[in-house]
Amino acid sequence: MDGWIKIYRVLLDKPIWVLSTPEQKVILITILLLANHEDKEWEWKGEKFICKPGQFITSIESIRKAAGKGISIQNVRSALLRFEKMKFLTSESTMLNRLITVCNWGEYQDN
Repeated sequence: MDGWIKIYRVLLDKPIWVLSTPEQKVILITILLLANHEDKEWEWKGEKFICKPGQFITSIESIRKAAGKGISIQNVRSALLRFEKMKFLTSESTMLNRLITVCNWGEYQDN
């Protein structure tokens, strides 16, 4: 995976950062790193699907692995639920995988 993401310092003042555990902060940054920055074709629910910028198809286990040592499956599940409640992302799962959409992706990554 190539490229980079922007992380604005204002994130330090946002409740999603201030009120997060260290594990949730790692997962938050991991999600931003995993999200597509341009359209990408995938298979979703057995059909061709175009992931838009800010979206990606993954699994909880894949997020756990990408987040690194010390992050558990339960950490990822809890973080995803919390981030959904805070309207940072949406998460739609099937038996095989999960579609994550970072809400307001453009707010985080536009020029």
